[in-house]
Amino acid sequence: MFGQELISEELLHRAYIPRDENRFSDYVARYLKNNLKNRGIILNREVEIRRGERTDIQVDAVIKKPTGEVSDSVTVIIEVKGCWNDELDSAMEIQLVNRYLKDNTCQHGLYLIGWFNCEQWDKSDSRKGKSPKLSIEEAREKFDKQGEQLSQLGVKVKAFVLNTALR
Repeated sequence: MFGQELISEELLHRAYIPRDENRFSDYVARYLKNNLKNRGIILNREVEIRRGERTDIQVDAVIKKPTGEVSDSVTVIIEVKGCWNDELDSAMEIQLVNRYLKDNTCQHGLYLIGWFNCEQWDKSDSRKGKSPKLSIEEAREKFDKQGEQLSQLGVKVKAFVLNTALR
């Protein structure tokens, strides 16, 4: 009994450090690939859309007619950020809209934010101090509004704040 209490107490006080953005992007891409591969959807990481311009994730889907012939296709560019990113508030506009979607046949973007804020996040990790002091609900509302404001002239941008915090 005493040993179990000690182990439980140790687990409560452990500190963790979030994965970096590239590993987070890799995880999301693997998850989407595994869950969408049988639906005619192609997913790629680090796609070069112009010389020197690489997206985090690009999703291409084919739309078929009931007869099976291809009627259209759609592409979505996903820009991935950790909640600690210095450009979290500006990258949806500057990076996703003004760089990746500008002068591109792809006009659909998803701004994916990994929300790692939690008590177990190691306080010595400098990224923790850079994270906004917002609840996940406040962050969702903030970035949803930003996406709505940036969706104009044919460009459609959505934000998704993913709860990646430990329980």
